[in-house]
Amino acid sequence: MEGSECQAVEIDKPRDIFLGQVVQSKDEAYNLYQEHGFKMGFSVRKGKELYYDNDKKNTRLKDYYCSKQGFKNNEPEGEIVGEVAYQRADSRTNCKAMVRFNVSKDGEWRITKLIMDHNHALVPLEQRHLLRSMRKVSETKGGLIKSMVNAGMKVTHVWSYLGKEVGGFDKLGMTMKDVHNFVYTEKSKLIKGGDAQSLINHLQNRQAQDAMFYYSVQLDQESRLTNVFWRDGKSKVDYDCFGDVVVFDTTYRTNTYDLICAPFVGVNHHLQNVMFGCALLSDETSVSFNWLFKVFLESMGNRQPKTFFTDQDGAMAKAIGDVMPNTCHRLCLWHISKNAPSHFGDLKSDQKFQGLFWKCMSGCDSKEEFESTWSYMINEYKLQNHKWLKSMYKIRHKWSTAYSKDVFSADIKSSQRSESTNSVLSAIAGATTSLSHFLLAFEKMVNKWRQLETEKEFKNSQSMPPRIINISETLRQASMIYTHKTFKLFLNEYLAETGGSTSKDIGESDNLSYHEVSSNHMPNKKHMVVFDSSAAKISCSCRKFDSMGILCSHALRIYNIKGILKIPDQYFLRRWSKKARAVIYDHIDESSKENSISENAMNNGGDSMILYRNAIMKFFYNLVLDSQEHKETQQIMWKLVYGGVKSVHQCINELNLISKATTSEKKFTQNEDSDHIAIYNPRRAKIKGMSNTHERAF
Repeated sequence: MEGSECQAVEIDKPRDIFLGQVVQSKDEAYNLYQEHGFKMGFSVRKGKELYYDNDKKNTRLKDYYCSKQGFKNNEPEGEIVGEVAYQRADSRTNCKAMVRFNVSKDGEWRITKLIMDHNHALVPLEQRHLLRSMRKVSETKGGLIKSMVNAGMKVTHVWSYLGKEVGGFDKLGMTMKDVHNFVYTEKSKLIKGGDAQSLINHLQNRQAQDAMFYYSVQLDQESRLTNVFWRDGKSKVDYDCFGDVVVFDTTYRTNTYDLICAPFVGVNHHLQNVMFGCALLSDETSVSFNWLFKVFLESMGNRQPKTFFTDQDGAMAKAIGDVMPNTCHRLCLWHISKNAPSHFGDLKSDQKFQGLFWKCMSGCDSKEEFESTWSYMINEYKLQNHKWLKSMYKIRHKWSTAYSKDVFSADIKSSQRSESTNSVLSAIAGATTSLSHFLLAFEKMVNKWRQLETEKEFKNSQSMPPRIINISETLRQASMIYTHKTFKLFLNEYLAETGGSTSKDIGESDNLSYHEVSSNHMPNKKHMVVFDSSAAKISCSCRKFDSMGILCSHALRIYNIKGILKIPDQYFLRRWSKKARAVIYDHIDESSKENSISENAMNNGGDSMILYRNAIMKFFYNLVLDSQEHKETQQIMWKLVYGGVKSVHQCINELNLISKATTSEKKFTQNEDSDHIAIYNPRRAKIKGMSNTHERAF
């Protein structure tokens, strides 16, 4: 860099200031008092200004004050008025030092009032470069900062470089906070300048193309974009099928505006990532998270996931508790394992301690085992006063798998699925990526995911997974139901049962029998299996089926011993099956269930109608996507729609005729007593005015 691009702040010998002194402009007047302030050791603040004929271009009087003039919030001296909602240092001392310029109509600025005495300590010479009025990001320096930040440099590195260039931070004329504020302001200007509008235009176009597309936007008081969330119709279908577990991560930030990229990710029946939606956030406060989670649930029909994985963040945890009270909030073990060594000191190299801590995270089968292991670890290493471990123990239900075995989590233990998403996002978004370009690259990535799933679906429809033991009826049944990926998980459990475990009968009671099962490689670890012969129901103390949705090797062993080769359908979760995406609405052509629909509609406020609408919309949405590529399939769809419309309207007309006949009978009955019934006008509806809010949903 040439020296001219980054110069130190140098103050020429300050001019003396005195009553009657004359300058020729507002800038010269301000600079004169600022030079005096630097010479003495105080910062300058602009004060009262009066004008000729209320013309703001024609100044008549101008005051400049010592920055400590007045009091915070204008309270009287020595008196505190109420409590302020923020904690900001109070630097005001009601200092009277000031200068007043009277301006003639000819443009001559003359000092007519000058108070030199201060009621506070003045700043020593070595600290005067920190005075607020002396700090400024010049146009030259601002351009240099923008170039370096756009090239990918962090603000802290930019600050260090500039300080070295001018020979010290005291000569730079700005603090690191000034640089951060400058970068933030410039990014805000860029967003205001049209990029955000391009993003909104793109989202609106997507919504016009996709009837199920959803997005919501938040703006600040200056109508600048702060937060935005979007998801397409396919994401809603994916959530309906696999929304029981959601991984949410805020690791990645877009480069241009430093906005936080926050994808909502799930896992499908092929153990692949599926995208439920994505947000760009300006901050990580509980207010922003609260808004985002409400919008996310609203876009998904207000159906809360069973388990929600995040990293450890207090603001996020509070928002989840407020918005999703019925959801199990789990912390990412990957983040904890990365963060933990920084708190362990010398213990991070102790293999025994490491083994105990990792066992507490994911190796305990019960809460009792966790408590026993944790207590032993704390006592063995005398960690009773370890601050970080004490804080982690208070939230153990969020990170130890021993406390979540009764809640379905798809066996996900970390947000690495979302982190893998972020590694892709960081590759597709460069330093100058605009918001709209980022969205296009994001959609390209999601489409690639969906193409990979399509390929898996094709493979599963055209082939069967290898069963290894072809004569096994249980494996044959599972291979017909599960996808190849989930069948492999089931196969591992089955093989562990056949040759890797032993069992012992404990006792019986009515239809229940109790069995103790242990793995051959861990004989001391025993699991209790309870079998109900009346309904072939089974449960295991390891709770694998509850958390994963696939039967464990312990339960499979008891089924095998009892001679049950065909597993009851209830132990094959639809979300892991080949038919996970198939829409089945069982209330057609079954009169008993049709009756239950009408009863449920009356008793549950029409919940069954909502279920019907969601199911039929999802079914037709998938059908439209499948048929859009070819004219032949489009024609089939149109024939289907026209025929359906005709049949539905014909049925509605017939039902209306029946309804009218029934209604006329009721009217006649009511009319007999009509003389005794007083009929009043309906109440006037209360129209709510539009709230003055800066949040905008589209």
